[in-house]
Amino acid sequence: MTRRRFVSLLGAGMLVATACGGGATTASPTPAASTAASASVETMTQPTRPIEFVISTAVGGGSDIYARAMQAIIEEQKLSPQPVQPVNKEGGSGAVAFTYVFEKKGDMHYIMITLNSFFTTIVTQPALPYKATDFTPVANLALDPFFLWVNEDSPWKTAGDVIKAAQGKELVVAGTGSKQEDEVMFLRIADLAKTKPFRYVPQSGGGAVATALAGHQGGVEVTVNNPSEGLGLYQQKKLRPLCAFTPASPTTGVYSGLATCKSQGLAIDDYYIMRAVMAPPGLTPAQQAFWVDVFKKVFESAKWKTFMDTNALVPDFRSGIDFRTFINNYQKLHQDIATKNKWV
Repeated sequence: MTRRRFVSLLGAGMLVATACGGGATTASPTPAASTAASASVETMTQPTRPIEFVISTAVGGGSDIYARAMQAIIEEQKLSPQPVQPVNKEGGSGAVAFTYVFEKKGDMHYIMITLNSFFTTIVTQPALPYKATDFTPVANLALDPFFLWVNEDSPWKTAGDVIKAAQGKELVVAGTGSKQEDEVMFLRIADLAKTKPFRYVPQSGGGAVATALAGHQGGVEVTVNNPSEGLGLYQQKKLRPLCAFTPASPTTGVYSGLATCKSQGLAIDDYYIMRAVMAPPGLTPAQQAFWVDVFKKVFESAKWKTFMDTNALVPDFRSGIDFRTFINNYQKLHQDIATKNKWV
C-alpha cells in the first residue's frame, strides 16, 4: 500500500472508528488533503522574546520526544528569530499544560504540542473553563499509530497469544494517564476480543509506560505504546512489539515488516494520535501565520522526514481550515468515546 493510499484510508477510517467497544460508529466529515496557510513574511507577526514550547507529559513521553525533535529543527534551521524552549508541565492528564497555555490569551510566545488527551481530558473534566476548539490551531504534522508491546521475556509471540491469555485471566496493562487514548485502546480490545477486563495502571507519560513494562513494575504485562515511546527499550532488547494497529505493516525504519494486529486476529487499524501544535486562544491571523509557516518548514525538512520514518509515523500536514475541520472532528469523536464509556 502506498503512503498516499494509506493516508487516504486514514481519513476515511479513523473518523468512523468504533470509538471504543467496537460498536457504533462516529461518522464525521473527512478532511481534505493537506493545506498550508499562505502568507508572506510581510503579513506575519514575529515573536519578540523567547518562546515556551509547552509539553503536557513528562520527559520521555511521545509528546516530549516530538516537541524536542521539532524544536531542534527550528533551532538548526533558524526558523524563529527567538529561541524556542521546551517546557514540561505534566499533570492532571494534560490539564496543567492546557490551562497554562489557555491563560496566555493572545500571546504568540507560547505554543503547545498536543495529542488526543487534548480532547479526552477536556471532555472528561467539565470544570475546565475551555474547549479544545477555543485554542488557536497551528498545524498537525503527523499521525502516530499504536503498537501492541510485551516485555522481551514474555512467552506471547502474537496478538492472538495476548487475547487468549486475556480471555482466561485479568491482565495488568499500563498507559498514559486515565481516560485517555491508551485506556480507550484497551477498552476497545476487551470488547472486540471478549477478554476479561484489563487492570489498567495509569502512568505519567509514554516513557514511564514503556519503563514499567520493561521492568515488570506493578506486574505490567502489556502496553499499547506508540513506536517512538518504545524505540529505545526495543533497541536495548527489553521490549518487543507484537503487531501494529495499522492497515499495513511499516515499510521503513526499524519496525519495517512488523505484522499488523489485524493479521493476528485483532482487527483495529483506525485510531491514531495526532501530533499537532496549538497556541493560546485569540492569536491574530498574522501571529498564527508565523507559526504555520515555521511548522510547515519543519514538516518539509529532511530531519523530520527521517524522524517520521524512524518512528513509523504517518505524514499528515494540515493547517488552516483543513486543520480546524480535523480538530472539530476529533472533538466529536472523543466526546462520543467519553459518552460510550460513561466518563461524562
